[in-house]
Amino acid sequence: MHFRTPYCPERSPLTLVPYRPLAMLGSCFADNIAARMRQCLWDTRNPLGTLYNPLSIARALDTALLSDAPENDFTATLMQADGIWHSWLFDTSFSSRDSLSGIRVLLDRRHWLDEALEQSRIMFVTFGTAWCYYLADSSDYLVANCHKRPAAMFERRRLEPEEITDVWRGTVSRLRQRYPGLQLIFTVSPVRHLKDGFAGNSLSKSILRLAVARLCEEVEGCSYFPAFEIVNDDLRDYRFYDTDMVHPSAQAVEYIWEILCSTYIGSTGIAALTEGSKIMTAYKHRPLLPLHTDEDRRAEQHRLAKITERYERFRQQYPYVLSPDKI
Repeated sequence: MHFRTPYCPERSPLTLVPYRPLAMLGSCFADNIAARMRQCLWDTRNPLGTLYNPLSIARALDTALLSDAPENDFTATLMQADGIWHSWLFDTSFSSRDSLSGIRVLLDRRHWLDEALEQSRIMFVTFGTAWCYYLADSSDYLVANCHKRPAAMFERRRLEPEEITDVWRGTVSRLRQRYPGLQLIFTVSPVRHLKDGFAGNSLSKSILRLAVARLCEEVEGCSYFPAFEIVNDDLRDYRFYDTDMVHPSAQAVEYIWEILCSTYIGSTGIAALTEGSKIMTAYKHRPLLPLHTDEDRRAEQHRLAKITERYERFRQQYPYVLSPDKI
């Protein structure tokens, strides 16, 4: 007797090479998976910040990476509220007391993203919702983050699959011109947007899934990883959600991570990730009791020295590995 229908991962023709920097763009689900990868010392980031709708992700990519003058394009999107400069195209990680700080953040992340795509030639993109916000006094001005401004400033609209596909067809084309052979792996976030109600959330996710399916059918270099289906059709239980009943739990993220590894990483890569995880765990370990004696302190210093030696050997093999003290 079976009580669930587990997802059986199939090995993808794409292979992720551990410890080459890897970009995961989009919603907070991308943040969760990237954070899990960093626990293995893999330099994986969501450099454009948390973005939910597909058009905002595409426009942020155009501004941050594909623009010839990102500083000017970023400045044109700024607005000031309560003494803080925010960008309508990005989340608050780009906000600052002065506009120049936000530009420096943008240029730093542009540099990292450019290097990551040059080295890995693979990027994950997670769509979170098909609902978009536009400035009420400029109906074609798409807003990625409302920055807690009054609701009257915005108009809300649901995207159609064709809109998403049309925009991303052009974005993928421009990306592949700059990074020949680039592969994009799309996912739909399993995070539930219950402010739209059950029906509204279901409709939104369906639109995203249909748009991604069309992209993968029509555009070279696009494929799909079924994070949404793994949570909703395999795990399929509230115990795999966090206490807010909206976000997947740590256990669910770990399960998705294991399937992602089985799909995109070979045995050599898995062994490398296991070693990175062990180094990180050893680094985070703290003595159970205070170090009162010289013998205790010497033992702890010896332990830390052994971890450092192990890490340095690992870094020689994988030059782009993260430093444990940076996580």
